[in-house]
Amino acid sequence: MAFDDIPRVNSFSLGDFHDFDYCVFRFFVYHHLGKKYELAEGSVNQTIGSLLDLAVKKFHHSNSYGQPVGYLPNLIKAAEAEMKEKVQNSPSKYSFFSAQIPFLTPVVTSRANEVFKTYFQKIGGKIPKSLSNKTFWNYVLRGEKSPVDSSSKPLKIWGGPDTIEQGVDGIPEVIDYKYHEDSEAGKERMDMDLMPKLYILLASPDLINLGSEKARFKVKFWQDPEDESFYEEFEISNMPNLEAFFKDKMERILRTDELSFCERPFCKACNSSQKEEWIKELKLKKFIS
Repeated sequence: MAFDDIPRVNSFSLGDFHDFDYCVFRFFVYHHLGKKYELAEGSVNQTIGSLLDLAVKKFHHSNSYGQPVGYLPNLIKAAEAEMKEKVQNSPSKYSFFSAQIPFLTPVVTSRANEVFKTYFQKIGGKIPKSLSNKTFWNYVLRGEKSPVDSSSKPLKIWGGPDTIEQGVDGIPEVIDYKYHEDSEAGKERMDMDLMPKLYILLASPDLINLGSEKARFKVKFWQDPEDESFYEEFEISNMPNLEAFFKDKMERILRTDELSFCERPFCKACNSSQKEEWIKELKLKKFIS
């Protein structure tokens, strides 16, 4: 089945799993009603992170290994242009970068340039070569079988890391770069439970094609490249277990038909004037009882 034929409610990103754990009502509004990008709140921190992540992908895709530090602003400029272009050409009014565009100022792009240059200099200009040209991953799982015709409901996980790099020991590393204005606070909040599992599974077809028996998920911090303590290693033969883990998790979420509310003062779903309207819409579409 083609990816586009899989219903939106059967497709999950890492953020969707986090939303469900954070607030069930917010998850239903963001995921089932498709309001995630409409209600998104951008920030300087998020915008700098997006610029850096896009820039490092462009570094790999343009084979910029060996370029001097003075070349890096070209990649940030290209990243800025891509963000604007994607918002401008999006078929929807709201898209992934929409909430970040108001923060895409010369001051912010200058800060992104500083961070990229400092990172590059700290690692001696040696960014490991990428083992994949992908910038986005999808992975289809088969869900519960229908009691009527034995067909299985397709489920999809999507999103993923920034790249796959060659580790110094030869083991492929699935890399996710992270930027936080407060680096230590960001590390304390880092999800090293679900994120490594999801990103390794998403990248597993590429890892299998590389002939790897092992792989490593690793977080690299833009402000602290010396910290390589955020990692987890996986046996490629264990991918069926990860697939079963996510299939079970998604099916349990999709069986949820009762709302609960976090009522946190900063939850945009729980505190929205459209709250009752969304509850009615969820009932009308039979997402809740």
